[in-house]
Amino acid sequence: MRESKSRQDENDLEMNEEEEASVDLFELLKTDHRHVEELFARFEDADKREKTAIAAETLAALEIHTALEEELIYPAIDEVIDQEEMIAEAKEEHHVAKLLIKELHKMDAGDHDFATKFKVLGEIVRHHIEEEEGEMFPQAEEGGLETEQLSYDVVKRKEKLMQKYEGGKKSSSQRRKKAA
Repeated sequence: MRESKSRQDENDLEMNEEEEASVDLFELLKTDHRHVEELFARFEDADKREKTAIAAETLAALEIHTALEEELIYPAIDEVIDQEEMIAEAKEEHHVAKLLIKELHKMDAGDHDFATKFKVLGEIVRHHIEEEEGEMFPQAEEGGLETEQLSYDVVKRKEKLMQKYEGGKKSSSQRRKKAA
């Protein structure tokens, strides 16, 4: 019986790997974009308790997404398009976003300054998304970016990053403890 269960586990693993490889890279990234846009919108009308949860989820999602882009996606895109300035600008936008994220982790979501800083982060992220989806992604597709293996690598890395952030919700208090 163990043998059949082991074979079934192997088959499940193969199916999961096939499913992951069939994920459209740009649709995956756009799904992440829609998710954070929705979180920024929900934050506006939320009460203090909801804002705390929404902000934590947003910051974790952004940290995961920026890591994926910087580690895997931008280097691959950089190989197929001749737009050094576009890639450099995207990386700089990430840098600014990460600075704001770091500051937000040190604050309480109920603070007035938190809401202001979070709003600015949202504006930067929305601008960044427009440039990626309007310019970078189409150019990468036109440049012949091979997405099959990259999609697989992105899904695997995202799974690991999500585990790191405990399902995407690593708390600010846990981060503050680590920083202390």
